[in-house]
Amino acid sequence: MKGKLWRMLSEIVPYTISRKEKLKDWSFSDGSEEKTVTPPFEWDFNSAPVWFRKELEPFSVAEGQRAYLELWFGGETLVLVDGKPYGEINEYHRTLNITLLADGKPHTIEAQVMPRGLFGKPEKPVFSKAFFTIIDEELMKVVKTLELVIRTAEVVDDRALSKKLLDISEEFLSKIWIPRDTETYLKAAPMDPGIKDEIKNTWSTPEFREFSGAQLPGELRKSIIDEFGRFKEKLKKLKEEHPSTGIVHLVGHSHIDYAWLWPVEETKRKILRTFANSVLLSRLYPEFVYTQSSAQMYEDLKKNSLELFEEVKKLVEEGRWEPVGGMWVESDCNVPSLESLIRQFYYGQKFFEKEFGKKSKVCWLPDVFGFSWVLPQILRDVGIEYFVTTKLNWNDTNEFPYDLCRWRGIDGSEVLYFSFKNPNEGYNGKIDPDTIYKTWNNFRQKDLTNKVLLSFGHGDGGGGPTEEMLENYRIMNQIPGIPHLEMGTVGSFFEKMNVDGDLPVWDGELYLEVHRGTYTSQSRVKKLHKEAEDGLYLAELISAFSDRDFSEEIDDLWKAVLRNEFHDILPGSSIREVYEDAEKELTFVKERAEKIVRESIDSLRVEGENTLTLLNASSFPKRFCFKLNEDLNLYLSFQGRVLLKQRTHDGKYVYFLDTEIAPFSKIELEVQKSTIEKPARKDESLFMENEYMRVEVKEDGTIQIYDKELDRYIFEEKGNILKLHKNIPPYWDNWDIAEGVEKTEYTLKAKSVEKVEFGPVREVVRVEYEAEGSKITQYYILYRKSRRLDIETKIDWHTRRALLRAYFPTTVLSRRARFDISGGFIERPTHRNTSFEKARFEVPFHRWMDLSQTDFGVSILNDGKYGGSVHQNVMAVSLIKAGIFPDFLCDEGKHEFTYSIYVHPGDDLRDVVREAEELNRPLLAVSGRLNIPSSFLEVSPQNFKLTSLRKVKGKIVIRLVEIFGTSGKLSIKIPWEGKIYLTNLLEEERKEVSFPLSYRPFKIYTFVVE
Repeated sequence: MKGKLWRMLSEIVPYTISRKEKLKDWSFSDGSEEKTVTPPFEWDFNSAPVWFRKELEPFSVAEGQRAYLELWFGGETLVLVDGKPYGEINEYHRTLNITLLADGKPHTIEAQVMPRGLFGKPEKPVFSKAFFTIIDEELMKVVKTLELVIRTAEVVDDRALSKKLLDISEEFLSKIWIPRDTETYLKAAPMDPGIKDEIKNTWSTPEFREFSGAQLPGELRKSIIDEFGRFKEKLKKLKEEHPSTGIVHLVGHSHIDYAWLWPVEETKRKILRTFANSVLLSRLYPEFVYTQSSAQMYEDLKKNSLELFEEVKKLVEEGRWEPVGGMWVESDCNVPSLESLIRQFYYGQKFFEKEFGKKSKVCWLPDVFGFSWVLPQILRDVGIEYFVTTKLNWNDTNEFPYDLCRWRGIDGSEVLYFSFKNPNEGYNGKIDPDTIYKTWNNFRQKDLTNKVLLSFGHGDGGGGPTEEMLENYRIMNQIPGIPHLEMGTVGSFFEKMNVDGDLPVWDGELYLEVHRGTYTSQSRVKKLHKEAEDGLYLAELISAFSDRDFSEEIDDLWKAVLRNEFHDILPGSSIREVYEDAEKELTFVKERAEKIVRESIDSLRVEGENTLTLLNASSFPKRFCFKLNEDLNLYLSFQGRVLLKQRTHDGKYVYFLDTEIAPFSKIELEVQKSTIEKPARKDESLFMENEYMRVEVKEDGTIQIYDKELDRYIFEEKGNILKLHKNIPPYWDNWDIAEGVEKTEYTLKAKSVEKVEFGPVREVVRVEYEAEGSKITQYYILYRKSRRLDIETKIDWHTRRALLRAYFPTTVLSRRARFDISGGFIERPTHRNTSFEKARFEVPFHRWMDLSQTDFGVSILNDGKYGGSVHQNVMAVSLIKAGIFPDFLCDEGKHEFTYSIYVHPGDDLRDVVREAEELNRPLLAVSGRLNIPSSFLEVSPQNFKLTSLRKVKGKIVIRLVEIFGTSGKLSIKIPWEGKIYLTNLLEEERKEVSFPLSYRPFKIYTFVVE
């Protein structure tokens, strides 16, 4: 029956188009020439974006009619009217409602065209269609209502209701009569969706004339409208017999990836197109409510179209447009540091409040690849109570157990978690019976609430909602068998949610069981991002002591870092052009931060030609060991003790003294110049030894470590085993690590092994590998009086669809491993007893991971890697993961990074964190004396990590986080006079404090000094 009903209904469709007129003579410009064209017209793909323009003559529409432009210029298009953004054309928006232009005046239509689809796919650059059409609203509503009723009958589980809906539809359509004489039918047939493809693809077809519109005789049209009224009465009766259960709360949305299969510059055009479309829909449909995240996008909009930005602001004031999320962009939540995640919300919420007068209460991250355990605390401290994602529905092994729960963070903070499962398009939903019915049915906690959220609108590549979706919204509440629909902001959904009963609690990270390769893919950008983070930390800290104010410039640098944390940039899942731009931008941030440090130091430098100042800008004591790049013959002494000195294999100098430098302090060294240099000692053995460890470098490049104090070997046989794995996931090449990738292993063997440095400060052995077109050079470095073996690594990578890992089969027996998450740590089982443990075969971590038993432990430290694993006693770090889509040359080229093996007595993490800090934040050596206090910050106890110290408009902001899971009393001493306030992360809520101050495990503390 359904097939017959569709074909009966489709006969009415041509008569919904009262008039259709071809628009000729458009002005075309590609930047070099301008000419008059008429479709079809093919233009040069490489000249994009191009422009089309036409003067639209005055027109009018009668009551019950709408006017449209039906256009296709050859790709995504921004349409401007009289110089102002008006709407968009793309594969989902082929027509543009211009009823608002029926004001008796001429209007200028302009179109900016990119020859690509929403997902970056090249389009044939052909201007193929330009029509002016008039639509009969009442007949269109007849067609839409019947279509939705039939589609509801197809989807509902209530077969009795389904039959009733089909019966009244057949009864109505059987009574409908349209002209059936051959001439009239031939004219309408090409616009009949039920037969047009059939009749145009036979051996011989009739000669169809160009369709110019079709109108029913008045009495015939009236009979259809009257019969439709009777149909709606029957529908109303069925609605009373089958009332709705449940409510689907709708909000218009477009997920615009800030970069993905297109570069950022194209995103800025997507923003204009999508926002113009949503503003137009807001003018046409008063009930329409739209939500959009990302302060960066609003800032781009303001720069590129102030008029459109002001229209958005007005809609925000009216409550019809919701700036959601509170973040600068929808950021990755695994790789950014704790401070970066804080700054995402700091700058995002500040922007929303400044521009729109309100902050968001909802964290909106529908598409992010997993969520750090530190996030709930950050959310609560920036005024966010609710968290929305749909991404955990992507899990490849286990179903996340809740759609609604409380998500508890590492410090005990909680936010309300909500997810919806639209099986059709996820967060890019439609308003149709199938989507609405299945989304409601999929919601698993109807015992707690009768409401489910659903965002609708085309997304990823932008686009947003369509008129059809909003027309469906107006009709579907009249149809029985599906949930009731309401429209409103995401914030209002949570505010009106009535939860009946206690919510379950999820205490832990939100791990995504897919896209595990995003911790490693595009490693060069991840390393640059990390260096930019560290550079900004140091720039803010040093400049806080300077009279110069760098805060505005540093804010801009932070925003550059934050936009490159977008969840398809930093994770490594975008096209090559995105990473060319990201590398340039992050390199600029890194270099400019270094310049701010130099300029700040220059302003602080005082007399002292024979002085070298060392700064420990980290949270923990450091060994008195540092390197100078200058080729100088210096003898340095401290308090009468001469530092040991050694020339390195690469022409630098490394210095050592057997003492420590306190955190946040400076010391001054006496400098003496000498032309005498002791030659380095020679040792051709492949053993390295210091006070604690003996390291054997084997001929294949691997190592064995013997801890002399603990009297034990660290690895079962050897460690730092480099293995190359063939990595071919089922799909999502640059996102994923294939399950069971270890089965494809190829163990690398060293091409050469040579000791290249031997002296009083350190020993260095160089190992070289070649495999599958790539070259790897590693330097094992063992310093005096150190339990840490550094592995400086340089790679020239030219291998495809491969994963390079370093493996460490330790002699530790432990059922749990610990991983750094920047604001604390998370524990993971080392066994894989359950499906959840098996699915978490790759772990996102920051500077360290540790495997310890009661009496000793082994840590792997690093300065720019984020993916690893521990299975039983084997630790592994993912070094390079090179897929082929969407960037075929992912990670091609040169890489430099260091990872380290740290052996420690006992299982206390304090020394592990200290060593990781020492690797990542080396001492800063400055010629001359500096006008900085000898101790510029004292924090007690040393359970805290400083994430930020900066000067903002004359006040000092200090942020600390407890990272070991302890509680007690905190004291800080600072060189600035003034009152100290404890604030939230936005530095708004203030409470004057004195020390000592009680602190809690893993808590973030922000202090403002005024």
